[in-house]
Amino acid sequence: MEPKAPCPAAVPSEERKFRVLVGVTGSVAALKLPLLVSKLLDVPGLEVTVVTTERAKHFYSPQDVPVTLYSDADEWEMWKRRSDPVLHIDLRRWADLMLVAPLDANTLGKVASGICDNLLDQGVALSGSSSTCLCTAVLPTMVILD
Repeated sequence: MEPKAPCPAAVPSEERKFRVLVGVTGSVAALKLPLLVSKLLDVPGLEVTVVTTERAKHFYSPQDVPVTLYSDADEWEMWKRRSDPVLHIDLRRWADLMLVAPLDANTLGKVASGICDNLLDQGVALSGSSSTCLCTAVLPTMVILD
């Protein structure tokens, strides 16, 4: 009996990197976004893009995040007419994994209720459970440390 062909997901792709879409919400743990992105970029073969909520912007400086960063304003500025691309759909098509870290209680409640009133919520709604990782930061011990 011949061995089965390997699962395509288990075979390293030489053509492109594994794409991680990081979602950051308005938890104080968003202070660690620059560190989280830096650690992800240290992993060979990963490509990272960030989607932020407006409240999360209070906790970090965009200049400290060395990747493309999208927010609600980008969704509205990019879409002018029906034939234009829709950012939240394009980002979910681009991403192999959506990692929401930190996930605040507000966003968790909206995800559980199906409320999609910002770019990040729309991305989570489109992601499906198999390609989304939701990481809460309830206690200081759950925050990435330097």
